[in-house]
Amino acid sequence: MKNYKKEYENKLFSIIGDSVSTFEGVTPENYEVFYTAPMKCTTNVLAAEDTWWGKVIKALGGELLVNDSWSGSLVTKHPKCEIESYGASDARTSNLGKDGKTPDVVMIYIGTNDWGWNVPVDPQAGQENDISVFKVAYDTMIKKIKKNYPQAEIWCFTLAISDGMEDCGNVHPYVRSGRALREYCCAIRESATENNCRLIELYCPEEQYETVDKYHPNRRGMQTLAKIVLDQLTESDE
Repeated sequence: MKNYKKEYENKLFSIIGDSVSTFEGVTPENYEVFYTAPMKCTTNVLAAEDTWWGKVIKALGGELLVNDSWSGSLVTKHPKCEIESYGASDARTSNLGKDGKTPDVVMIYIGTNDWGWNVPVDPQAGQENDISVFKVAYDTMIKKIKKNYPQAEIWCFTLAISDGMEDCGNVHPYVRSGRALREYCCAIRESATENNCRLIELYCPEEQYETVDKYHPNRRGMQTLAKIVLDQLTESDE
């Protein structure tokens, strides 16, 4: 088993994500944030160290560089979303460094809102370059990050299941507007493999995280997500 504490000690971590990874005071000021002061109290996620990413980075002995997470954002360029908020945009894929420093690891945990908006998953004929399609946009996002930060490890996270998803008008296996969450996870797996990125498997019906509203983790939910991530890192090299 690798000593991950030693391997990643003092390494710089950046995140590209959606509302689940936001945190007021850490997320860029012009971004939409879910974990504002009132929600910190509601969720009992009171400090950055209480978030899933805070726990993972601390356990690995690393340091946060940039948390580029935007509440409500998609990977794809969607007409109902702000242009610069989508994950495959030039703006977000070039905002993972700071003060002349570049990340050693980029953690990508985004895609739940694409599922929520019923974004097409796989390209059809003539859509090979269409970033309104999830798989195309995810590939594009990774390629831009690789170009901007060629030395960084990229970790692609599949989409976790909360303890309330099956209770919000969905039918197992978590279908919304006719599309299953697992379809997006399959696309993420393919992108990670095709682009030589590390896959972190969060999609696990047997290990769901606790929330305040069916999507956003509370303190215990954050602990669950962090545990899943750290367990995956250990198990992958046993």
